[in-house]
Amino acid sequence: MDIKEAYKVLGVSENATDNEIEKQYMIWVRRNHAYQNQPDPEKPFDIEAITTAYNIIKHHNEYGSNPSQEMKSFQGKFQHFFHYYKLHMVGFLVLVAILGSIIQSGINNYQEKKELASLPPESLSIMIYGNYFDPNNPSNSLSDNILAKFPTWERVTVNMNYAPTEVNDSIDATLQQKSAVTLVSDKSDIYLMDAKNFERLMNNEIFQPLEQIEPTLKDNIESENIIYAATTEDKSEHIYGIVLKDTSIFNGMPVNDAKKIAAIRLDAKNKTNAMKLILELAN
Repeated sequence: MDIKEAYKVLGVSENATDNEIEKQYMIWVRRNHAYQNQPDPEKPFDIEAITTAYNIIKHHNEYGSNPSQEMKSFQGKFQHFFHYYKLHMVGFLVLVAILGSIIQSGINNYQEKKELASLPPESLSIMIYGNYFDPNNPSNSLSDNILAKFPTWERVTVNMNYAPTEVNDSIDATLQQKSAVTLVSDKSDIYLMDAKNFERLMNNEIFQPLEQIEPTLKDNIESENIIYAATTEDKSEHIYGIVLKDTSIFNGMPVNDAKKIAAIRLDAKNKTNAMKLILELAN
């Protein structure tokens, strides 16, 4: 499948932005899940071909090549290269590629730091994790709703990480892998999760015992909303999660009725504000 055909199969124009590509792919994913619940499993589209097209477009946008065509022609290009060029050119090209990557990374970091410097200080960063929300829906309303509860806060950053709780097909597997990659680089202060994903992340031991931040936590929250857990290093149980009773911060966002649990990262920068939000939403 070439790049032109990939755009056609996915159903987007060749000028589509990354956001439009992601949004269109998620539409196909939701349609595929909808058909799985139908008595007639036959679908009017090929989700595997759509996934292949999506991967080809993403690869092309990032690296400038089609992975399937690249693999087919690699051997010929490799032999052709060494037929006409000396081996020392390999080192030169590698050096140029490394220097180009370093320069581009420096430019991107500079632009990102410049943009961040123009923003007000971050009061809290939140990770919305699981599959209880629509990943294509903007998160602005969530940030606005939290700022409305805490008028003195200046900026709330919301990161959305869609993660299926069960793997029923290759699409779910791809989405879970994608969410895992996102978690590696994420540094959000507080995670809002469904119960299954809370258990999954607890196994990674990335959360802080909440009573270490607020010793009187048990006195301020109803016992049925407190989640205790233990880790492999510390067998004694501590408070790691709080069930949210007040879900008004999600007003304006399509979310389902799944139980939503809050937890704070071990390396969170804004632990005090994260605890304030938990206390606000737990009662």
